[in-house]
Amino acid sequence: MICKDHDPPVRLWSLEALSRRVHPSLDVTPDIEDALRIVRVGDRGERLLDYYVDIISTSDLSCFFDLRLPREKNFFQMDTLLITPRFLMIVEVKNMSGDIYFKKETKQMLRVLNGTIEKFPNPVLQVSQQKLQLQQFLKINHLPEIPIYTLVVFVSRKGILHIEPNDHFHLRNVITLQEFIFKYQKLHEILTHTVWKDTDLALAKELFLREHTSEKIDLMDRFGLTKNQLLKGVQCPKCNRIGMERVHGRWFCQCKAESKDAHINGLRDYALLINNWISNKDARDFLNIENREVTRYLLSQLKVPTTGKGKGAKYNIGDLVISS
Repeated sequence: MICKDHDPPVRLWSLEALSRRVHPSLDVTPDIEDALRIVRVGDRGERLLDYYVDIISTSDLSCFFDLRLPREKNFFQMDTLLITPRFLMIVEVKNMSGDIYFKKETKQMLRVLNGTIEKFPNPVLQVSQQKLQLQQFLKINHLPEIPIYTLVVFVSRKGILHIEPNDHFHLRNVITLQEFIFKYQKLHEILTHTVWKDTDLALAKELFLREHTSEKIDLMDRFGLTKNQLLKGVQCPKCNRIGMERVHGRWFCQCKAESKDAHINGLRDYALLINNWISNKDARDFLNIENREVTRYLLSQLKVPTTGKGKGAKYNIGDLVISS
């Protein structure tokens, strides 16, 4: 049973919006494109595990995706947390191509791709840290100790794992996607002692859902940008050019495409990158609309929550992020 599904991929959507809006001449543009590529690959990889989780689903299994819990002043996040009355399992998903080498002595992970060697944080150490933080979280919240197992699952068919035969540290924790079912099933058969009662399970589920906190994403700050460095205007849904013109209630592009509501995606970009609340003045500036009354009409048609009146009115366009 899925108790918490994947969070909406707001980081991905935000990077896509920034990629659309950042001026190509800025030095930070290549960094944004690299970040977008990495997040796209990671998001696809995390969802590849869903099918296999569905296969192993039993009446006593609960699943939490993208669970982010507080730990003192910080947070820790787990890609997938599986809960049974007998054990918990944290699954870290990696979607990587190339030859991936694990070093027994140094606990390093290296990737060789197209002749280039790259060093990455070791995901086994990463998921081990998550296990420690989860143990502390459960203890603080007075839940009984329960065995917690960890797995790192590589999901890409273009990734080849290289682990030395005597490297038990990595061998018992790193697997391919197809092996996941059998690893889980083996634990399910071996661990027969019930540790958490129904009341413990209910408390844990309620606690995880209550304490989960979505990550706040501020890409403008991360990349050192201001809204004046973004490309402004309405983007054409056909050729992707930013700079459509509004004539007689419709948007027109140089490529001859036209649209009635192309401005909505522009407002969505604003919500992803700048703020969920927007004023008439901010909307005119961001969408390159000169007429205040036209802008007021477009904003009022969204049927979103508002605050203030007249020139002080602001519109909450946050829901456009999810609904568009």
